[in-house]
Amino acid sequence: MYIKSCNIKNWKSIQNTQIEFENFLLFIGQSNHGKSNILSAILLFFDKIVFESRHRYDETLPTELIITFDSLKQEEIEVFKDIKNVQDEIIIKKVVTPSKNIYFYNKNNKFYNLTENYEYAIRESIDIIFIPSFSASSNSVILDIYEKLILILTNNNQLRYVEKLIEKLEIEIQHLEERYVSRGLQREVIFKIMRRIAAVTKSTRYNLLGNTIIMYEEPELYLHPQAERELHSVMSSISRYGGQIYVTTHSSSFIELNDYKSICLVRRNDSGTSVMQYKGELFKGDEIKNFNMNYWMNPDRGELFFAKKVILVEGQTDKIIIPFLAKKLGVYKYEYSIIECGSKSSIPQFMKLLNQYKIPYVAAFDKDCHGWRDEESIIRIRSHNRYMKNLASQSLGDVVIFTNDIEEELGEKDRVKKNYKHKPFMAIKNISQHDYIVPDNLKKKILEVYK
Repeated sequence: MYIKSCNIKNWKSIQNTQIEFENFLLFIGQSNHGKSNILSAILLFFDKIVFESRHRYDETLPTELIITFDSLKQEEIEVFKDIKNVQDEIIIKKVVTPSKNIYFYNKNNKFYNLTENYEYAIRESIDIIFIPSFSASSNSVILDIYEKLILILTNNNQLRYVEKLIEKLEIEIQHLEERYVSRGLQREVIFKIMRRIAAVTKSTRYNLLGNTIIMYEEPELYLHPQAERELHSVMSSISRYGGQIYVTTHSSSFIELNDYKSICLVRRNDSGTSVMQYKGELFKGDEIKNFNMNYWMNPDRGELFFAKKVILVEGQTDKIIIPFLAKKLGVYKYEYSIIECGSKSSIPQFMKLLNQYKIPYVAAFDKDCHGWRDEESIIRIRSHNRYMKNLASQSLGDVVIFTNDIEEELGEKDRVKKNYKHKPFMAIKNISQHDYIVPDNLKKKILEVYK
């Protein structure tokens, strides 16, 4: 029994938002945009936290949570046969007011009151392990998580591997109890526990955690980048075999475009917190091969999901020169991320990605109509330039085109093909001169990029 979708209304910073679930979900976005409020809504549904009237988005209205459950086991289908629909799904609405909680189930597109027996059965069908971010400052929190995990592993499995796994987990907890407890050590112990569960899960190809949901706030805390990447791999392994893990994070090390359906981009504006997901096919045909999602979305490029605006550039020279000039002109913004796409031909894939996730961007690229190019090449290049201009979303994206490349804009006149060696070094050497003045035309384009 898994969560398929959740609709949250009138809870904390959330006025109304809908989330489609995967086994592994990443809630990402800028600080104070409501990522933790989504996890707390699920905790509220299962009565794991206490409702307070001040937590409503609008204190004149009740809080409503509607969760759809699917992937019911045979025994669960039998238990919930009277309230499930023809698709073997259970749709439950919880309405919360300061004075009472009311549960309903949906059948044939109508909601009916849910009996207390079914309320209890649904809450008991799913275990929740919540790993908080900063409140985990005492042994008791970690020990509670550990004891719950042991109980879940014991109840859900008869595999001979589980007994050995529990012995290894006890070693990790003993290590915690014998040493001075810092938050870093607590996070390290949780990491090691997750790693051991993942190793057994991977070797047995079996979901050791059953219906358990692990909610993990900011798992990157106190971890170095290599450990972040390993933890992401650990959580992916657990979810691949049926484990349910929901994470809030500020780390681009957890972004893998190959698993883009797991990405939930959380934003907050005057209408409250909302979640942006994309469940369609991101790329088709040759685009998949050209973009190669595993290769092109590394932690550096994954930063685009956290940016207020993304600046797409072709390569190293642009990535060095553009922010350098922006700082010189006093318009540089740290909340803007500059993403090196590797080549001009890859920029359209990034533009499509940003269009789908509704992230503002500007694509800054070279016109490339140099005098030494042949006519056929120039025709092909002009066609590609028009394609990128048309691809830019009117509401989100823009393009800035350098003539014919940024080095020429910098004032380098001798632009023959043989002089294209060591471009970043030569360009930065040029503009680092104390008497260098940014040409007016280039200044205008840098201001356009950072507007």
